[in-house]
Amino acid sequence: MIMKRFVSLIAALGIVALVISAGCTGMQATTRPTTTPSVTDATENVRAGSTAVAAAEKTQVKTAVPATAVPLRPVTTTLPKIAVPEGSVAKYYTYTLDGKSDIIGLALPTSMYEAYTKKADPSDKDGNEAYFLAYMNDREQQPYISALAKAIQEKTAVTDDQARIAVSLVQHIPYHDAKQYRYPYEVMYSGEGVCGEKAMLMAALLRELGYGSAVFYFEKEDHMTAGIAVPAVYGYRGTKYAFIEATEPNIITYDGTEFSFGTLSSVPDVIVAGNGKELTSVEADYNDARMFSTLVENIKHLTTEQTDEYDALDAKYDLSYYTCQKCKIPAVA
Repeated sequence: MIMKRFVSLIAALGIVALVISAGCTGMQATTRPTTTPSVTDATENVRAGSTAVAAAEKTQVKTAVPATAVPLRPVTTTLPKIAVPEGSVAKYYTYTLDGKSDIIGLALPTSMYEAYTKKADPSDKDGNEAYFLAYMNDREQQPYISALAKAIQEKTAVTDDQARIAVSLVQHIPYHDAKQYRYPYEVMYSGEGVCGEKAMLMAALLRELGYGSAVFYFEKEDHMTAGIAVPAVYGYRGTKYAFIEATEPNIITYDGTEFSFGTLSSVPDVIVAGNGKELTSVEADYNDARMFSTLVENIKHLTTEQTDEYDALDAKYDLSYYTCQKCKIPAVA
């Protein structure tokens, strides 16, 4: 999935309008690189809450970065102290819950990442469901997805807020261009992912937290999003899952993002990652998403009060946090 987000500033209002251009990677397996990436020291650079990874990347799609792209903001906070065994590196993930940002740290073994870069891609001969589930269900990565879920649970005892942290955390992982999918562990380790990779990581993480989860694969538009089980009235297009855009911070149930091809008009394949409980408090997210949608539709004609409402939603969900991967990343302040 090839996705890039850029901003157009509306000077008169001081409000940011969002436009996302999207496309997906081809589903055919390609040769994986055998070189090992170098990783920066965890205390030097935090990229959207994750340590920056340099050298080896999979083949990149050469696409121009809009001049208006906004760099990631520096993370001005003390990184959490975590135990890092020999052969592992510290990874950091940022998230925003009700306007408050925080960071979760996790130690991940480099040998596991190196093994995944050499691992054969799943076959797509049995269709989309088997193909994507093979990425999400690979057993070797499960202990680390579980460890990330446990770290999230330690942040709050409110289970629905745990789901919101998971959603925001994955949305804050930087986007990158690529021609093929990678496993969720590779996204966790490298600290970057295409929209489909991030959607699969989000669905796997929500499943680990005990929620019903899925991914929506829009074959026509070549795009993928995540879904979380909700009461039927809040389900996306008659499904029992709420729509969650994984690429950038967005509100759960908000599906009004504009893409280069327009909006998502096709009926997606719904690939269930796991059965579990519903996000029963989703009405709050739904109401915020509807308000945000109305404000965006009238973005050029907002009153002062409406501008304040827009800014409040922006702060609550960190909606102005852009995951531009080609921009220069500021050092931790």
